[in-house]
Amino acid sequence: MSLGPGGSPAAAGPDLASPVPPPTTPAGRRRRRREEGARGGAASALGFLPLLFLAVFGGIPIVLSLLLLLGHLGGPDSAVAQLGQGEIVGHGLGTLGAVTQLFENGAFRQDVLATVIVFAVTAAVVLAIAVTLTLWQRLRPSRAVATLQFLAVVPLFIPVVIASFSLWTFWGDRGFADSLAASLGWSHALIFSGKLQGVVLAEVWVSLPFAVLLMRAAVASLGDSSLDAARDAGAGPLTVAWRIVLPQLRRECTIVFCFTAVGVLGSFTVPYIIGPSSPVLLGVDAVNTFSAYNEPQQAAVIGFTIFALAGLIGCVYALGSRRRRVGAR
Repeated sequence: MSLGPGGSPAAAGPDLASPVPPPTTPAGRRRRRREEGARGGAASALGFLPLLFLAVFGGIPIVLSLLLLLGHLGGPDSAVAQLGQGEIVGHGLGTLGAVTQLFENGAFRQDVLATVIVFAVTAAVVLAIAVTLTLWQRLRPSRAVATLQFLAVVPLFIPVVIASFSLWTFWGDRGFADSLAASLGWSHALIFSGKLQGVVLAEVWVSLPFAVLLMRAAVASLGDSSLDAARDAGAGPLTVAWRIVLPQLRRECTIVFCFTAVGVLGSFTVPYIIGPSSPVLLGVDAVNTFSAYNEPQQAAVIGFTIFALAGLIGCVYALGSRRRRVGAR
């Protein structure tokens, strides 16, 4: 500290040795704006990286598949078209001949119907089980229900391939279920391997952990005031669950149903191992059409059929969320 005349401290002035101008000066403000602009540009670049990744590894293959579907067999699709068979060439904007040809096939229509039935039934069963377990534990907590909730989450830590082969053996011919039924006098009563019922049961077992965890978190966030008021008014557990709890969980129920349906729609391992040879789910049908039958254009049609069904499920999710927002106003 420098001393002024009479030994008094001198007034503090700008630090001439510092290379950085003070932020209050025009030069300092310009420097601060440049630094903030640089940080904002870096953040924007990082934010565009996921979009760039999706565009390169998702958008470009979708565009190429659409061109292949419409019959444009040149350019990037030329190698696939030369190796494939049964292509329908399109001119101008293209042709939907491959789509018409595939949907005129009765076996493919059965595959579409089987896929819709499997993902709709699976999503409904998963939602019903998850809601029942979480509401039961919330309204009537017990050690037995807590144990069931824990067991419902166990499949999350088991690889799907191992689980599929295990379930195939468990429900297959001369498996545990078949042997148990035979010991009770029911010959071949509990064989689900190679059937759509087995695909539904396996998909329920695989999809249940996510649903239970989500519903458990949603139910735990509910307040006790409304539940206690309903109990004081004489409402039973079923009335409390139906009139008070479920309306507050509409969004979570929509998420569980739609996410489970989309997961089953795009699944391959479970229906490939456990499902029947005919009808098959669309994921298995697309792989077989491309690899076994060597028909890439028809496989592209199946892929876009899966996209269309997923879009319908997305519309259900959007409508469910919209109704909740409108009702909350």
